[in-house]
Amino acid sequence: MKNGSAKPPEAWPESCSPSWVFEPGHDQPLLDTWLFKLRKERYKSQLSTKEHDFFVAEIADAVHVIATDPEGRVLMVRQFRVGSRTDSLETPGGLIDPGEDAITAAHRELLEETGYKAENARLLGGFWSLPSLGTSRIWTVVLENAVKVAEPHGDPTEELQVEWVSKSEIIKEIANGNIHHGCVICGLFIWLNEIMLPGRD
Repeated sequence: MKNGSAKPPEAWPESCSPSWVFEPGHDQPLLDTWLFKLRKERYKSQLSTKEHDFFVAEIADAVHVIATDPEGRVLMVRQFRVGSRTDSLETPGGLIDPGEDAITAAHRELLEETGYKAENARLLGGFWSLPSLGTSRIWTVVLENAVKVAEPHGDPTEELQVEWVSKSEIIKEIANGNIHHGCVICGLFIWLNEIMLPGRD
C-alpha cells in the first residue's frame, strides 16, 4: 500500500465551486512521511475576503472492496487500527498506487489481503474520507463470485483475519458496533441501497 501523489488544489474539479480559494505563495511543507505529507496552505474567502491558514494532510486515494460469494456473503477482514486502539472488522482495501485506477487497486488489495480473486468489477463511486483535513478520497468497488486462489500476502505489519459476513447481517453488525470504520460503513450503505433498488437482487 504505497502512497501516491494526491491532486493539488488547483487540479481539483472547477465544479466544486469553493467559497474559499487557494492563495499561491503561502503554502509551507511541514512533514513528509511514507504515508502522508503535511503542509500549511492559505485560503481566502470569496464572501468576506478573510484569509486563513489551514493544515492539510496529503494522502493518496484509497479503495474498499465489497467482495461477495454466490451465497450472499461479504468477505471482510479483521485487523488492528492504531487510531481506535482496537481491532476493526472491515472490507478489504488500501491505498491506490501511483498509476492505478480504483478497479485495478481493488483486485490487487483483495488478493494481497485475503488471497481471493473475484470478477464482474463495478465501481460504485467515491467520497472524501476526511475533507476537513485530508486530500484522500475512498472509492468503493464491488466484486462478485470471490474464490480463494492463494494465501494472503499483505504488508509486513498487517495481521489480518478473514471473515465472511452474511449480507442480511451487515446492518446488524454496524448497529451493534462490530463494524465501526466510518468509510467502510459508507461504502456498505451505498452498496446496500443499490441492491435494494427495483430490478436488483
